[in-house]
Amino acid sequence: MNPIGAEEKTLDWRVETVEVTSSTNDLVSARARAGEAGGLVIRAISQTKGRGRRGRSWFSPHGSGLYFSILFRTGGEAENSPLLTLLLGVAAAEGLTEATGLRVGLKWPNDLRVNGKKIGGILCEYLEPPNQPPAIVAGLGVNLTTREADFPLELLASASSVLLSGGEVPDAEGLLDLLLARVAFWYKEYESSGFEPVRDQWLRLCDNLGEMVSVRVADEALIGKNNGIDEAGRLLLEKPGGSIERITSGEVELT
Repeated sequence: MNPIGAEEKTLDWRVETVEVTSSTNDLVSARARAGEAGGLVIRAISQTKGRGRRGRSWFSPHGSGLYFSILFRTGGEAENSPLLTLLLGVAAAEGLTEATGLRVGLKWPNDLRVNGKKIGGILCEYLEPPNQPPAIVAGLGVNLTTREADFPLELLASASSVLLSGGEVPDAEGLLDLLLARVAFWYKEYESSGFEPVRDQWLRLCDNLGEMVSVRVADEALIGKNNGIDEAGRLLLEKPGGSIERITSGEVELT
């Protein structure tokens, strides 16, 4: 498999900040279609229509989190988008652990968690604009100072923030710099050594490895043991009879 960004041997971050936007992924996608080079980073103080996976909204209240998107120009393989999601998870978990003092774990495919509750997430979207190199737009959101009263009722049981988790709340700008440094490290590691080092670190950081999980795939719930991920980033689900199912896209619902 070709590297995530085959033609980009270095990452040149160009950070822009906006006060309010619908979605940083939308802003970066528009710039990608207009011919922007890889390395663009747009941060928003708040989002009015932040997005998560499977059409979900991402709660982005003003000034209480870090919300940003990165533009990567790719080698043309849409299948690299899942690998980039996992790479970004490793980078973000490491950076957040360093900045907050919390043990930040990973849940396949894109959740950043503390004590089983989600404090952040990643959304990668593949683009193939006309007359432009293919691109992946990667959005990251982290709840920093969000309080229980700020969350919608439907999120209270599953969501948290650095503040609620008892961690040291970092400055958002400083945290952005730290996360981009970790992304650059793992991106270059992937370019030089492939996905295996990323996979090994992802497995170390996964917070429900070896546990029984329920995975929602389309309209079906599959039950089994989380055996980690394979070389293509697919979830390895050990079913009750011992067979292994490789899941490309799904939602881990119970941990």
